[in-house]
Amino acid sequence: MLGILYALFAVSAATQPTGRSLPPQRLTACSIVTKADVEQAIGLSVADGAEEIQGKVSTCDYATRTGLISITVQNLASKPDLKMEIQALQKEIPEGVVRDAPGFPEALYLDIPGAGTQLHILNGGFQHLMVSILGFGDASKVSGAAVQIARRALSRL
Repeated sequence: MLGILYALFAVSAATQPTGRSLPPQRLTACSIVTKADVEQAIGLSVADGAEEIQGKVSTCDYATRTGLISITVQNLASKPDLKMEIQALQKEIPEGVVRDAPGFPEALYLDIPGAGTQLHILNGGFQHLMVSILGFGDASKVSGAAVQIARRALSRL
């Protein structure tokens, strides 16, 4: 009889909350944009996502023979100065053309002639989402896919 009571007590104690909660699972770039999401947006098969995480930055690359779709999520310590960020982008890619990204509160495109585009979005001011689609044609051909991927990502963040 004591053995049965001990077993019941042990099971009961094991199922009681400890007062400690598990830390929330961090969403990564590959978890917010899946291979299926990318394939639906661009209409082509892509390789499985290759993920890289460095501190507060997560990047997921989906490749084809001729192109690359990269999704980057970065948690920011403070809200960036957009004018300074645009200047830095233009310095890094001088041939790039910055334009507005309608439909998002704080966003811009960096079009790279002959290569594609990058859609940069500040989500709540403290999270940066970038969707880069390169090697599939000019920005005019891939901007819609970038928007579709970004909306999917934002719905999961």
